[in-house]
Amino acid sequence: MAKRALVPGLAEKLQAARLQAGLSRLQAAERSGVHHVSIARFETGRRVPTLTTLYRLAAAYGLGAAELLPPPDPELRIP
Repeated sequence: MAKRALVPGLAEKLQAARLQAGLSRLQAAERSGVHHVSIARFETGRRVPTLTTLYRLAAAYGLGAAELLPPPDPELRIP
């Protein structure tokens, strides 16, 4: 049984942004101050970055934090 992503689409957006910026995970780590292993975990969907970490990654990639967020999940229900 496949595991459902913690935040659907986030891992893919993070990896695509890093690659678009032309950075390896090590280079992204140096620019952002986020450990390269954490970046790998975010990009594979095993972990979700905090808001602060998301801002750091966005700045390292030359983006705004909102640009790293996937579109809203239409199935998401907030009580």
